[in-house]
Amino acid sequence: VMPPIWCRLDRFWFEHPGVIPQTLTKQPFICPMDHVFEISEMAEELLGEEFGPRIEFREYSFLKNPSLPKEVRESIVDVRICKGNFTSCNKNKTGQIGMPKYASDLMIIELLSSYKDIKVIEFSSMDLDFHGFSDNTKEEKFRNRMKRYTSAWCCLPPSMDDKGHIYYDIYWDEKPKSIEKKRIVM
Repeated sequence: VMPPIWCRLDRFWFEHPGVIPQTLTKQPFICPMDHVFEISEMAEELLGEEFGPRIEFREYSFLKNPSLPKEVRESIVDVRICKGNFTSCNKNKTGQIGMPKYASDLMIIELLSSYKDIKVIEFSSMDLDFHGFSDNTKEEKFRNRMKRYTSAWCCLPPSMDDKGHIYYDIYWDEKPKSIEKKRIVM
C-alpha cells in the first residue's frame, strides 16, 4: 500500500504555474499516484530477468475502504524500528514486530517469515528500515523496476532539450556510493 503523496504542484497537460488556473487548490495537497508514478508501468508485466519480481501495489486509501474484507482489516501487524540488534528486538508484542535499524533484505525475510498468514504488514516508517539487498543482482533489478515506475511532470515552457517535461528521479536523494553503509550483524 502506497503512502499518501503530498504535492506542491499539480500535474496537468498544459503549461501552468503549479496550480491549475482558476481553481482553489490549496497547497500542499494529497495528490493521486499518477502525479508521480506511471500506473500503467506499475501494472505492466515486466521481464523478471531484467526487473525482478512483480511488485503489487494499492492506493494509500486502500485499507480505509469500507469494502475491504474484515479478515484483511483485522489481520495487521505493525513493524517498528527497535533499539538493539536483530536478536534482541522484542518480537513478542501482540500486533507489533521490532526490527533493527538498517535491516537487509535477508534480515527482513527472516524476521517476517513467521507472519506468512498475516494479510497486512505495516511499516511505521521506512526511514532506516531497509538497508538494501544482500545480492547486487537483486538490487540492480529492483532499481531498474523502480526507475520505470516514476513519471513526468508536465508542463514547463518547452525548450529544445526537455520538451517541457521533468522526469522524476526516484533516487535523487541517495547518498553517494562512497559513503560507507552501516551493517548489522545477525
